[in-house]
Amino acid sequence: MKSILFATDGSPSAQKALGEAIELAKDTGSELHVLTVWRVPVLTGYGYTPAAYVPELVEDEKRRALQVARAAVAAAEEAGAPATYELREGDAAAEICAFALENHVRMIVMGAHGWGAFRRLLVGSVSTRVLHDAPCPVLVVRMQEHELLREAAKTATAAAS
Repeated sequence: MKSILFATDGSPSAQKALGEAIELAKDTGSELHVLTVWRVPVLTGYGYTPAAYVPELVEDEKRRALQVARAAVAAAEEAGAPATYELREGDAAAEICAFALENHVRMIVMGAHGWGAFRRLLVGSVSTRVLHDAPCPVLVVRMQEHELLREAAKTATAAAS
């Protein structure tokens, strides 16, 4: 049976895409796989050689990725769509495409941050790279500007408390 891959980083746009992935899995009777890709944090600064963070921060990255993946699986199962998860370390776009190829997925579902051209130029766009390199169709769920602003306000309020 073919499956649907939901790629998530836990962001608000990924949360919106999760709802679409769950509905698609239920409507098509497909298995739902959740993939979270994490990366070893690297410190860089002007004039300095990049250096890896201390081991505790690496463990925090893994732990956060695990929490994101488990939360997505729990939400899917609560909605009636059985799901599994996998964590991978590395470049997000490359790992998403590799997982899709290895597992013969029917479709990849993911969110898009909605960043402007300048920020995409600086940090790249995972969704754009996946669209170009994926071995199957890709559904990119975008947030509208008012949704992004609402989520940013929630985050700011939570950080202030």
